[in-house]
Amino acid sequence: MGTQSRYYLARILKRGGLTPENIALAMREPVTIEYRGTRYSFIDYESFGDPGYEKGFYAKLAKYKQKGAVEVVREEQHASAETAVRNLIDAASPFVYLPGVSGLAYRHIWNRFPSDRFERVFKELVESKFEKFFVGCDIEPVTDLRTFVTRLSRLDLITELQAKVVPPNPLFGSCWKSLAEYMKKRKLIEAQIKEQAPGGINTKLKLIAAAVLAEESPEKMVALMEPLLDGVGDAALLMAADGYGRARVKGIEDDREVIIRTSENQKSFMFDGDPNPTLLFEHASEAFQKINEERGLRHP
Repeated sequence: MGTQSRYYLARILKRGGLTPENIALAMREPVTIEYRGTRYSFIDYESFGDPGYEKGFYAKLAKYKQKGAVEVVREEQHASAETAVRNLIDAASPFVYLPGVSGLAYRHIWNRFPSDRFERVFKELVESKFEKFFVGCDIEPVTDLRTFVTRLSRLDLITELQAKVVPPNPLFGSCWKSLAEYMKKRKLIEAQIKEQAPGGINTKLKLIAAAVLAEESPEKMVALMEPLLDGVGDAALLMAADGYGRARVKGIEDDREVIIRTSENQKSFMFDGDPNPTLLFEHASEAFQKINEERGLRHP
């Protein structure tokens, strides 16, 4: 094992005609995009499983300069000098894509390739592969539920709740099943919810938070949460926390206004910064399986 790095968990939300096969193709036969002299592309593609039945895919998202330079030693002069290098990599973030759960696990490289930039570039590379013609993808964080609800539990009252969610595919959660079915029935590709009450929204989110924090058993935790859900806003918040959108809660804590965002409490794990692709795939698969069990997520 080499130096440990942080890997964030997210979901790839597909829009238009985008399919898992399209995403794999964008990784396998990538385009290159450029911002202000810096280029980005996918490199070192691998797949896991038999052709046509792949369970996952690996690649790196590379950030590089078309013309770069490195410092070398000129032994005869006992001096340093720069020598030109083409396509010099500045940073390369390894990641795995698990289509069975729309899951993405990618390395966060502090300052050089942070998570927000990785997500923007990944989206752009996939969409540009198909010239943005009737395809779209968004990368949304999977929230660390216990960290998120710990913050919620500290609020004295909740004054605003906003959420943007998309229909889940291929999983659904029992805590927001009714909202998912409603969106499917109305053929929605997106729903936005905004609730405001200066005196405090009549929500059971604090009770839901208490249930999550008090119960170690995932099955019991979901069973405690379900009867507490009251209203589309609570369901949308939990759907966003599972990676099918994003949400924010505004409230009062110790007489001051605070904002809590699902994107600021992203689920992650530590792993080798220069990983064995198969081992990273297996570790990410276990992480998503644990999330499914904790939150009662399953295939229809």
